[in-house]
Amino acid sequence: MAASIVELAEVGSTNDWLAERIDSLADESWVRTDVQTGGRGRRGRPWTSLPGNLFASVITRPQPGEGPSPQLSFVAAVALGRALDRWVAPERLQLKWPNDLLLDGRKVSGILLEGQGGATIIGLGVNLAAHPTDSERPAISLAGAGIAAPSPSEFLDLLARTFTAARADWRDHGFAPIRAAWLERASGLGQRIVARLGHDTLTGTFAGLGDDGALQLELDGGGIRAVHAGEVFAVQG
Repeated sequence: MAASIVELAEVGSTNDWLAERIDSLADESWVRTDVQTGGRGRRGRPWTSLPGNLFASVITRPQPGEGPSPQLSFVAAVALGRALDRWVAPERLQLKWPNDLLLDGRKVSGILLEGQGGATIIGLGVNLAAHPTDSERPAISLAGAGIAAPSPSEFLDLLARTFTAARADWRDHGFAPIRAAWLERASGLGQRIVARLGHDTLTGTFAGLGDDGALQLELDGGGIRAVHAGEVFAVQG
């Protein structure tokens, strides 16, 4: 069945547009806009919205068999990677915990989950045609990496299908296949990282993902620490 996709010329935030209509829209209703004037990422950070890029969001309502809603971040990331595989060699793509996708080691996409009225709204931004040059972390776009980028509409048509398929896999088989698919692309797996958790900073080895999606940090002093929220960085040098 074809996805329900509303396409707009301009909106403040695609997540907010869906939230304002949460009671009237069905599960897996999408919205995409050409211009997003108030885009945001995790922790309220602004998301730079450059022309030709994807700014889209989807509503998900809990379905029988689905796990905890935070796992949708990994479902969306796996779906996003599979969609990008049509244009990008898979070995150039990595997933960075908890919700970024990297192209050649630079951020090409971000995912934002927000709960609303018992549903979860997932926002996805993908740098197809352009990327910011003044972002906190190095960014890249498909075009900037020498790849002929699809239009946002073409890309979303495929992403909506890969998302439906990944979500069905999660619903029917649990988190294990999503976890495995995510780990196949994991950035920094088996390497030393720094995890910033509010007021605490921990250093260790990225040992994997827990059954709940928590990053498993093997501490330098021994033992495993489950990291449920925070920022991670590669150890330099």
